[in-house]
Amino acid sequence: MKQKMTLLFFLFFSILLPSLSQAAAIYIKIEDFSPERKFPIAIADLLNRKAGVADEEGIEIANLIRRNLKIAGYFEIIPQSQYLDRSAALLPEQVDFKKWTATGARVFIKGAYHKRGKSRTLELRLYDPELKDMLVGKEYKIKKNQIHTAINRFSDEVMLALTGERGIFSTKILAACGLPNHEQIIAMNVDGSEKENITNNKIMNLSPTWSPDNTQIVFTSYLKYFPEIYLTEKKDAKDWSKPQRLTFNSALNITPTFAPDGKSIAFASSMEGDPDLFLIDTTGQKLGTLTKNFGIDISPTWSPDGNYVAFSSERAGNLHIFVTDRNGSSPTRLTFVGYQNDTPEWSPRGDKIAFIRRAGGSFNIFSMNADGSDVRQLTKSGNNENPVFSPDGRYILFSRSNGGKSDLYIMMWDGSNQTRITQGESCKTPDWSNWIN
Repeated sequence: MKQKMTLLFFLFFSILLPSLSQAAAIYIKIEDFSPERKFPIAIADLLNRKAGVADEEGIEIANLIRRNLKIAGYFEIIPQSQYLDRSAALLPEQVDFKKWTATGARVFIKGAYHKRGKSRTLELRLYDPELKDMLVGKEYKIKKNQIHTAINRFSDEVMLALTGERGIFSTKILAACGLPNHEQIIAMNVDGSEKENITNNKIMNLSPTWSPDNTQIVFTSYLKYFPEIYLTEKKDAKDWSKPQRLTFNSALNITPTFAPDGKSIAFASSMEGDPDLFLIDTTGQKLGTLTKNFGIDISPTWSPDGNYVAFSSERAGNLHIFVTDRNGSSPTRLTFVGYQNDTPEWSPRGDKIAFIRRAGGSFNIFSMNADGSDVRQLTKSGNNENPVFSPDGRYILFSRSNGGKSDLYIMMWDGSNQTRITQGESCKTPDWSNWIN
């Protein structure tokens, strides 16, 4: 009950000053965006209301906003050395807009915070200095350990105000992280912070996938020696249930993924010979067979409407990407170049499929239209694997290995702004949740 009251308290004050973004003009047109012409923004350190200056915690909070907007990829963050306004003024009638116009910033963020024990009050504002207008104004009354959540919500508000579309920061990422053969399923923020163990069993766990409503996770685990499919459910804000085993065939069971309706799971299994694609429900009950073919069929991914499944197959000789309807009929080949095309990922927008291709001894990430046309290479260095789209389809999360260990990176849909979000933690096979709230 106390936890629910805290959440309600947080939500109430997060809407105390409503966003004006829906009535504002679009500042960044996503369809016309070019990474060579980023949008200039200034982000001031938060002032400690009591001290009247930006202290260590205020700087840290501002850095969280900067980190998020760097990952967003649309922004050029103006250096703080160019800021002329160091005042605590936050009300529009008190802000010296000329000093912010002089920085060259099209918009700027100012804020302040007050602390009392473990409680924090954050005041955050997004302004247009030319219009002398507040685009977003938020106040969050929270516990100290909720600062990341508040900043992620504010970052999403900033994105909505400037692009007309919500940001990706109130989402979570899953990955298998850790030493080889001991990888654990980890959940984290989009910037790689606040890691949470989903498993803790000291054996290999791979390929975690969120359910559409973020309440379940399926993954492959070697808990019973053979790779089998397991499912865990969210019990409350912090805890997940003991993983329940869904397959019992003592064969190869890998790459599980939820259908968009959350009721069925596609995965690859060698239970009947060469790996083929099968469907089960969330209790492990078999629902059907998607493929039955000589050679391997692996790595299924659903179209957003749930009517089609793209997958990797050796039926053409080398590993290539195919697509079939959810009944497994009339498979169509999408790739014709290269000898190893794998791990397709269908964009939530339905228009693109990302995948990896081996060339010159390394893997790189490519994208193509859903019909196989307009193939584009998005990465060029290291081994890049397991691409997954953000819930809005504007970003791709993937793993990159250089010299043994692998890290997670996020890039924009066109391959620009590749940003590392983990540091030497050997994370692989990531997945991206839908919005948490």
